[in-house]
Amino acid sequence: MTLVSSFQRLAISRPVQQYRTYVAAKQLRPTKFKSILENVPSKPRSGWQIFCRENLKNHKGPDGKTKIVEANRALSAQWHSLPEAEKERYREIFKKEAAAHEEAYERALQNATPQELYDENQLRKKYKLKELKDPKAPKRPALGGYMYYLVELRQNDPSFGTMPLMEQSKEASRRYKALSDQEKKPYMEQAEKAKEKYLQEKEKYNAQIKKK
Repeated sequence: MTLVSSFQRLAISRPVQQYRTYVAAKQLRPTKFKSILENVPSKPRSGWQIFCRENLKNHKGPDGKTKIVEANRALSAQWHSLPEAEKERYREIFKKEAAAHEEAYERALQNATPQELYDENQLRKKYKLKELKDPKAPKRPALGGYMYYLVELRQNDPSFGTMPLMEQSKEASRRYKALSDQEKKPYMEQAEKAKEKYLQEKEKYNAQIKKK
């Protein structure tokens, strides 16, 4: 574990502004194999982490080593004493680096072939790392007719769309259950067509993968 990563474990209580789930460096650059994510820059956790990254070097002892607990205490005090404008500067750096990470991450997945993703995921399983999802893989459609009925309600009933989502779900479920089998038939047919299309696309997708 590096000095900075050790420090980050102690700094976890600092204010965090995240875009989405943090992706650890070991997920991007595993030590056991070359990942398709190797050129994706790491994503910082917050502006506070950027501040620590820039200033940690200033807290080395006479022996040239950094005592993590003491450095954390000193940097925390420095952070709290910073003018809000200076904190905002670090937050803006965080936003830019987080956006660069997100863009590079998505681009790496988009550029990878189904075979490359399959091969990497076999290695990720072996080394107990989180598997990657292919954004180009066919998406499994909703099963049954209810979801297609719900979509139609949201499109055709303006008052329905203003309800809270939980209320929409409850009301749509109540209305759908009250329909006769004949009234449900168009929605069931939509579901069946979507399922058939998905299976065809899935077959084409899987044909691009040679399992070893």
